[in-house]
Amino acid sequence: MLKNILENITQKIEQQKTEMDNYNNLVDTTTTFKNLFPIPTNINKETSTYKINYIQNNCPDINKEKAILIDKIIPIEETYLNVYYAKEILTNLEYYIIPTNKYLWIINTTSYGAFNYQDIKTAIIKNNIMSKVIILNNILLEITGNNKINLLVDIINNQETRINTIKEKTTHLCGITPNYQILNSNGYGITIDKENNIVFHNNTENIKETINNIENYELLLDNQTIYSKNNSTTNKLTSFITSCYNISIRITLKDTKVIIIPILEPNSLGTKYNSHDMTYQENIEIAKKIINIIKEIQDKKS
Repeated sequence: MLKNILENITQKIEQQKTEMDNYNNLVDTTTTFKNLFPIPTNINKETSTYKINYIQNNCPDINKEKAILIDKIIPIEETYLNVYYAKEILTNLEYYIIPTNKYLWIINTTSYGAFNYQDIKTAIIKNNIMSKVIILNNILLEITGNNKINLLVDIINNQETRINTIKEKTTHLCGITPNYQILNSNGYGITIDKENNIVFHNNTENIKETINNIENYELLLDNQTIYSKNNSTTNKLTSFITSCYNISIRITLKDTKVIIIPILEPNSLGTKYNSHDMTYQENIEIAKKIINIIKEIQDKKS
């Protein structure tokens, strides 16, 4: 038993020495990111509460301001596979690494680039306690988030892993490519493609339909209809109750199927949300946007 423990310790020490020797050699021969595009001064893209939360939850080293920047840079039609925070070894510059279903994105506060997976290779060079050093093509990066870095390496190097990960991460889209998407912080809402296919996302399922198949849409506060396509007495989105326990949207299809999308769910304290609260205001805006985009598309087609 003791012999095995000592052998394992010896092997780890030898591995660490080999890694350090390799790391030191690479520091002298590697390069840095070049020819990245400068961040545009005015990016006209609506940000997504859900994607910003996703970035921060998956990578706590990235603050909200940087998460918003990432969301603005990466096109809406791309799905994040994961999010990583890195520092370039030679310059100590920070970068945010986001593999998507299309490209590997390299972003910092001043520049960005998108790389085809077939044009890059990577490997783990050195294992630290809370991070790993990888070589990406000929660039050394220290990446935090130890447990998920192996997945990044596999996504880049292994086509089968990449295909399977993309399939898993895009299942909720039901085969469509997003052209418009509005989601709350939990990922509930809608996604629409260029052909006006729509996917409804709620807390139990993702349902693909066409805009033309929507018979009615209603904005509900505590299950009371505040706005409805088919009810002339509830036709003003500005006429809201001043407080509520929950906000939802009810979609009725032409085959009479009903879909409920929870936008703001009851809180753990069982208290009402006040119309002056930021949480209420943010979620009522999400609900209004969902109603308005469906109405806009249906009006154009009528």
